Amino acid sequence: MAAALERAGHEVRVVDRTVSPEPLDMAGFDVVGIHADTTRFGRALALARQARAAGATVVMGGPHPCYGLDEVLASQAVDYVVKGEGEAAMPALLDGLKDGGERPVPGVTRLADGAVHGGGEPDRIRDVDSLPLPARHLLDMERYRTARMADRCVWPVHTSRGCPAACRFCSSTNFDGPRWRARSAASVLEEIQHLYDRYGARAVAFMDDNFALNPARMGRIAEGILARGLDLTWWFFSRVDGVLRNPDVFRLAARAGARSVFVGVESARERVLRSYGKGISVDAAREAVPRLQAMGYEVLASYILGAPEETASDLRATIRHAAALDSDTAQFTILTPYPGTPLYDELRDRITDRDWSHYDSIHSVFRHDHLTRMELQLFLVRAYMAFYARSRKSVYGFYRFLANRRFGLNALAEVVKSRIKA
Repeated sequence: MAAALERAGHEVRVVDRTVSPEPLDMAGFDVVGIHADTTRFGRALALARQARAAGATVVMGGPHPCYGLDEVLASQAVDYVVKGEGEAAMPALLDGLKDGGERPVPGVTRLADGAVHGGGEPDRIRDVDSLPLPARHLLDMERYRTARMADRCVWPVHTSRGCPAACRFCSSTNFDGPRWRARSAASVLEEIQHLYDRYGARAVAFMDDNFALNPARMGRIAEGILARGLDLTWWFFSRVDGVLRNPDVFRLAARAGARSVFVGVESARERVLRSYGKGISVDAAREAVPRLQAMGYEVLASYILGAPEETASDLRATIRHAAALDSDTAQFTILTPYPGTPLYDELRDRITDRDWSHYDSIHSVFRHDHLTRMELQLFLVRAYMAFYARSRKSVYGFYRFLANRRFGLNALAEVVKSRIKA
């Protein structure tokens, strides 16, 4: 966003509140743009009120404002909401504000005279190669050296947008669209080389929903890393069925430095996987995880507890399934109906907790047919303990999970705290 605004001739400052929690002075800024997901929406709204008090025009974007539009505009703290991608919408909006006009911009909504005025659905950026590289020069990159992989600082990189998978618990398909729009291998390699030369990056995390969706492109990126002689370690998301269909590409990637893969296993029950819309089978996970490990990958497997139809027996089966798969690390979460997901629409009338800060995948927020809130949260603790206490290898994996991913420690702390309060 900042890079696109700079290219359009605007003066930009970026503040990342995850690493810069110090007080903000918003005086002197014409426009303050705020990104908000559901979990941190309360904090984002507090920043919006602070910016409004300082005399700035406030623009909000991100997943939660897109699907909680009425709530955001009713707060009277936000002037405009940008739905979807903002690299084209924000420069157009600022140009209109600069000219004193109120020209409609696709994807931009405002509240005026008690009525909602919008520019319709956002225009998807088809040519993502046309976007500038992220404006990392606007941030103190030294503050990002805590996340590590193989004792190397990890640098996040996005190489595609959109997801055709349409899992019912995920808003990515709605937010970025069902059409997968990927940067070319040449563009990705250009950014990697920039990080390598300018910042000394030696580890990269590809943050795409499914980096391996196009195996040919993934192969070209791996070949490019090898051809350039880059000493690089990398991490990415993949579906288990992609591993089974394209083993040669995963082997090539491993030769090019790919060391860690995040896969969504989710459940030990076929009917639950169907209800999630995953499009995979339990057997596919059983086959993919050992294959990846045989290629030299560290596998982080993800599991979701608490589908509406699940019973305690189903959850115990998933916990046993996770232990049997024996991935290097595992992440367990409680099913959360985030706004913007099909699941949210399905469970809207059963939601019992509207405190958005609890929408963090470690709290139960809807009325379950078979399990109480306390039971679900205890199953979450039980899953972590069962997986990580089963062998010396898994205890070491638990240490690495907590050391490299602050979420792991925070998750357990929050669940235990909730249990004590209960």
